[in-house]
Amino acid sequence: MNADLQSSNTTLSGGDHADIKKETILERLNKRNKERQNFLDVKLEQRNKENVQLEGADYFAQTFGERVRAIEEQLQQTTEVAAAAKLSGPITPNTDLTRIFADITLQIQELQRYLTTSTMFLADFKIKACQNVLNELGASCEESRLRLIPKKKFGFSGKKVAPKVLVNPRVVNVASDKVDMPEKSKDDRAAFIWTLANRENEYICLEGEELNGKDITISNLKQCFVELRGHAGSVQISHATDCTFLCGPIARSLFAEYCERTTLALACQQLRLHSSNACRIYLHVTCRAIIEDCTQIEVSDYNYDYATIEADFKLAGLDRSQNNYTDIADFNWLSPDVPSPNWMLQKDAPTPIWSELIKQKQQKAIPL
Repeated sequence: MNADLQSSNTTLSGGDHADIKKETILERLNKRNKERQNFLDVKLEQRNKENVQLEGADYFAQTFGERVRAIEEQLQQTTEVAAAAKLSGPITPNTDLTRIFADITLQIQELQRYLTTSTMFLADFKIKACQNVLNELGASCEESRLRLIPKKKFGFSGKKVAPKVLVNPRVVNVASDKVDMPEKSKDDRAAFIWTLANRENEYICLEGEELNGKDITISNLKQCFVELRGHAGSVQISHATDCTFLCGPIARSLFAEYCERTTLALACQQLRLHSSNACRIYLHVTCRAIIEDCTQIEVSDYNYDYATIEADFKLAGLDRSQNNYTDIADFNWLSPDVPSPNWMLQKDAPTPIWSELIKQKQQKAIPL
């Protein structure tokens, strides 16, 4: 009798062990399949990103080339017509030539803005090549204008410098991390090339017509406090150290690179952060944010506020209820089961009171 009970208990115990072993094996298989699927998802997302960039670069190359050829043809036709007019008589008034060259100049500037807003998916060598083309176009336009439109004669003997075509050379020299620019005055470069450039220890606020719907470009700021109080079209930041940027809703994207110890509060459709370190981001993003070559990035919910921010969210076309700030893609970290060490969600950090910080910065900015 006792022997039968012991045999029965042994059988049950063996069955329990078999069930436990089976569950353990199934759990391992499920975990392995999940890890494999996560890895495939990350690889697929990266491949899709590369495809989108290639498609965007191809479209840019086609559009940029067509616009360049159209401007070159217009310059050539203008030169030929003006040359024919000189042989047959004054059939092309100077006022018409002035209007034609003004229109060509505007086309070159518009093409420059198109290049500037496309830099986020173009390689450095491509940006530089396109910028060289724009510089040559600007020089050719200026040379033709000075040759075909005679200068007005004045009774003064002072030499007057002819105005030059404004060309925005947004070219990054990879070797020196400096901006290559044509020979122009420093004031012209700062006024046209970048919306804000080469500032240090300043409070700056852009709003209204100077911001709304515009493509804002910012470069080389140190210890600055910048407010973008409105709905910009896009924002690009390059080389910022110990700065704070408070951005209202951005209709498209914010692209930032080479930021050190910088705080950003921003709302946008897409965020791209490259080559940055020790930054704190208060984020509202409707797509997935992307970081690359970044370290020590802290992320929290967007908390910038001002009187017309709700209206600006609507004008920018952003959904206030959709915020993916907790979902950051790090293209330097593809491990599916281990979180990226390059960014983290802020925990137990005091929420900054922007209104008080703004008042402090404004008071420091007022000269005594």
